[in-house]
Amino acid sequence: MKRYLTWLIIAVMAFSLIACSSGAGQEAAPGTPAPSEQAVALQPEPAKPAGTTPPADASKPETTAPPATDTKPEGAVQPDAKPADTQPPADGKAAQPSTVQPEAKPAAGSDSKPEPKPEPKPEAKPEAKPAPATPPAQPEAAPQAEEVSAKGKKLLFVGRERSPAEDVAVAKRLQALGFQITNLEDRDVNADEVKGFDLIYYSQTTNSKYLKDGFMKDIAIPTVYVKNHGMYYLGLSAIEENATEKNVKTIEITDSKHKVAGGLSGKIDVFKEAGDKFGVSYGLPGKEAKVIATIPGDKKKAALYYYDKGTKADNGYEVKARTSFYFWSNGMHENSTDAGWELLDRIVLWTLQNG
Repeated sequence: MKRYLTWLIIAVMAFSLIACSSGAGQEAAPGTPAPSEQAVALQPEPAKPAGTTPPADASKPETTAPPATDTKPEGAVQPDAKPADTQPPADGKAAQPSTVQPEAKPAAGSDSKPEPKPEPKPEAKPEAKPAPATPPAQPEAAPQAEEVSAKGKKLLFVGRERSPAEDVAVAKRLQALGFQITNLEDRDVNADEVKGFDLIYYSQTTNSKYLKDGFMKDIAIPTVYVKNHGMYYLGLSAIEENATEKNVKTIEITDSKHKVAGGLSGKIDVFKEAGDKFGVSYGLPGKEAKVIATIPGDKKKAALYYYDKGTKADNGYEVKARTSFYFWSNGMHENSTDAGWELLDRIVLWTLQNG
């Protein structure tokens, strides 16, 4: 009877263990024996009664565990990859992302120094052009001489005998500028008679035959010619006769900045009216002449020009003193405009400076 109870108990226990192992084996990790199996293994096998063979399923429960493998059961759904911010694995090692992460900045207080980054290369600047060479220092300009005043200066007035009315009018005009006037008839003029004067004025009334000998070439006195023949005999004009442009009452200022121009520019009326018996006289000066005004439309015909002291005529003659030409013709004092008179004043004073 006891034997049967013992077998019954064993059978019940075996069935319990089988039921437990089948439930526990599902939760346990693959390859790990169930606790019930460990417990059964530790218990000594009860003595078997002689001549009795236990049932086939009562000796040991079949608890063969599935082999431990690294692979997942076939058909199991693989979990999606976790994002970077999921919890690290149980072993505590952070999974390294497959993408290259930006360079991490060192933690505050860390002894390690960040690897120095290469400094950016400066942009190539255009090659600087060398500064222009400093021009050599120019010599200081010589101080300009003080302007010579007409006051008290001696002026020799040369004209036709018996002093025509136009010569009287001009002599009074020049006297008003401050000159001391001495009248001399053209037939009496010579090198000795002109000595001691500060300026010589040859009127348009002068007879040209008294200038042909050319004695004025050796006279170092500033001279104003209102007679083209006087310039011609010195070699300062290339025309002797017929040097008057008739039916013309204007001149054209070509050097408006010149002091003689007095601010005038362009075409200027120098006569009140034009006529076929009078007009503007002119000369054909050389290359070293300074031209202030010309016949309108013809720059070769100089109505107002001069040569400085030391310059040369085209024939090689060297001027001994400043020598000038003014454009009046006979009898024009009554027909002259204010501009015409003012130009006469300024060319006389300019010649006096004897530059």
